[in-house]
Amino acid sequence: MTVMSVSDPDCGKCKTIKTPSGKDRDIHHRFPKALEHHYPLPALESTSIPVYRGNFDLNATRYRGVIAIELEPRPSLVAYGVREVTLPDGLDNFLGTREPAQWVDYDAIAIRTEKVPAPAKTSRPPNRPGTVGAVSTRAPHLAGIDVGESADLDQVTFYLFNGWYGLDGFNTCHDGHECRGRIDTTLGEWQLRIEPRGDIPPTVCVRHQRETGKSTVTHIGRIRRDDGGRFNAADAMEVLQVVETLAGFALGRVTAVVLPVGYRAGLATWARWKCNRAVDRPLGATPFLDQTHTAAQLTELFRAGYATSKDPLRWQVFQSALGYHYSAEHQATVSMKVMLPVSALQLISYAHLVQELQVGDPNYLTHRQWSDKSLGTIGQLRRLLSVVGVDMSVPKHFAQLVKVQADITDNALPAPDALDCVVRLRNRVAHPKQKDAKRWTTEGWAEAGFAATTMFNLAMLWWLGYDHRYLGKTLEYRGADQSTYVPWHKP
Repeated sequence: MTVMSVSDPDCGKCKTIKTPSGKDRDIHHRFPKALEHHYPLPALESTSIPVYRGNFDLNATRYRGVIAIELEPRPSLVAYGVREVTLPDGLDNFLGTREPAQWVDYDAIAIRTEKVPAPAKTSRPPNRPGTVGAVSTRAPHLAGIDVGESADLDQVTFYLFNGWYGLDGFNTCHDGHECRGRIDTTLGEWQLRIEPRGDIPPTVCVRHQRETGKSTVTHIGRIRRDDGGRFNAADAMEVLQVVETLAGFALGRVTAVVLPVGYRAGLATWARWKCNRAVDRPLGATPFLDQTHTAAQLTELFRAGYATSKDPLRWQVFQSALGYHYSAEHQATVSMKVMLPVSALQLISYAHLVQELQVGDPNYLTHRQWSDKSLGTIGQLRRLLSVVGVDMSVPKHFAQLVKVQADITDNALPAPDALDCVVRLRNRVAHPKQKDAKRWTTEGWAEAGFAATTMFNLAMLWWLGYDHRYLGKTLEYRGADQSTYVPWHKP
């Protein structure tokens, strides 16, 4: 268990229960109070989170309006505004001219205040003035804005879109009700706390998202210094960017930390309004999370991943491979689930065998040796996966992959394993021949993809220094509590 230098007080709630003998007994909670945020949690049916209402400058022009995070079709920061205008003499120029295609910047927005404004009560656009010379605008591509003073903060709270669902974790008190799922850990000199929103049962929230595919806030979090000291918002945001990246990896889809708010002595003194990430809809299963151990897995992932982020090579390679991971996990075709992990594993193989290992290590390769045709893609990956300890055999319950294995007729491969099958199928995609177009069934491709993504997930977890449980896609049973420890686990 992590020992915190600064801890939260108990909620102080008490409830009375009836004992079997019929007597009343008072039970005092010993859980921390649920985190609170400057901006209200959106209801499940909400389509936006109102942030600000009043005057703002959009691209140096003053408007009266509202700023909000709209949740559909994907979370984004949007501004609606109105203003009175005097039509110029050159009406053609006022209406605009045709311009060639070019890169454009996000719209710049600013508000003239030194404090964090109170949250808007509604995201309804303002009414247009009852004059002829009036225009309204909608700016859906905002660059984001910081408001208030970002120095000398003692904590930052934030929201997380489309997070995870688990059955473990610490309990939190939300208005006298116990809610499970809290993560409380330290990341270097920082304390991180993330918990499911407590106003809605987690089962209701996850069911709503799976049925509708709509985005919403699922978790609220907080970061602060472990020694209780003051800090700048920029330092906290560096940590939260790592947390955001690792959460997306665990989910297999892009998520986002939004609406961070900094406090000083309990008062909101800084906030960031920004939502430029292309957040994925909350559809699809998580790659390696086991609902029975989700909080424990994520705690280990955050701690190991944060430590790895201090290693420039490892973090750069992880971020590069993450794009392949998202593409392979989130709505990819069965053939791409085979192809993408192979390319990503080559990134990790080269970084470890060539760039990271020292001369004299039995697994060390020079650039020329790694690139030699005699080694090939299979050799590049096998050397890495052997170090990781990945089981590369074909699972007996993968009947379709067994057929692919039997179909590989190569004197050099008397007993092809799962890696051989994956790379052979991958080569049929990368170097297609029409005669091979329908050689294998969709189910065969799918089972090869399960093997490929499991190898890839394990390599990524090993690369991050993760040492906990994982739920492999090649397991015969993938229900809750079916996960096993990673091959390199040290009890």
